[in-house]
Amino acid sequence: MILGYFDESSTHEGSKIVSLCGFLADPRIWDDFDAEWKKVLDKRDWPNRPREFHMYDCVHGTGPFNGWSLAERLAIYGDMASLVCGTNLIALGSLIVVDAYENLDHQQRVILGQGGLSRPIDFIFQYLLQIAISSTRKYASIHVPPIVEKLGLLFDETPPAVALRYHELYQHIAAKHPHGDMLTGIAFGKSEQFTPLQAADMLAYTSYHWQLKRQFPSESDFDFPIIPGFLRLIENIAADGGIFTETALVTLVAQELINKANRAAI
Repeated sequence: MILGYFDESSTHEGSKIVSLCGFLADPRIWDDFDAEWKKVLDKRDWPNRPREFHMYDCVHGTGPFNGWSLAERLAIYGDMASLVCGTNLIALGSLIVVDAYENLDHQQRVILGQGGLSRPIDFIFQYLLQIAISSTRKYASIHVPPIVEKLGLLFDETPPAVALRYHELYQHIAAKHPHGDMLTGIAFGKSEQFTPLQAADMLAYTSYHWQLKRQFPSESDFDFPIIPGFLRLIENIAADGGIFTETALVTLVAQELINKANRAAI
């Protein structure tokens, strides 16, 4: 069985970009990862032992990182990013430029809504779940020893309305996807209790600011360098088609029209 841990960044009202990112791995890898992550948190080099690693707090020196110097915050961020890059995790993610969706005309929105895509979060969740299913099949097929082709998903705690939408989308995708039977369900947990959710937070936050700087350079206050190995994870997400810009959404509208015509011809 494969376990995936995911977190979103900037789902609040007025956000220009929304991201949903995380990692897949089998439980054995996650157990080792959890131990190594806690070793970094426990290092005696830090001014205090953070209860968890939260990217926003680390960047801004708030919460458990209040009073830390920039050098200390950069050091723990570097340790965490290096750990992620050095572990056999499958990085997955998706981002959407909110204005790109809002700029679609009414008919385009109707077409996408008929395919179950009626708000920005729908695009990135549906994409993420579909690519998670595909990645699980591939991982299970090459893993030695063999593992059960099943996928369980845990998301960081999110507002009730977002969680409800996740469940609705999950049921919709599980029903229509040809390999939806491998899904074992979705659940929500506290990042303080699940270190993989902290890693997912780091990927979601960093991916969000990476794209924000590309689309809206003056909007980002992220002044940490992105470690090259971590940057490659983000660039791979982009290369896999995980970013919904205006061009990507218009292309998706065209694809939905083709799918509708094909269904009508049957």
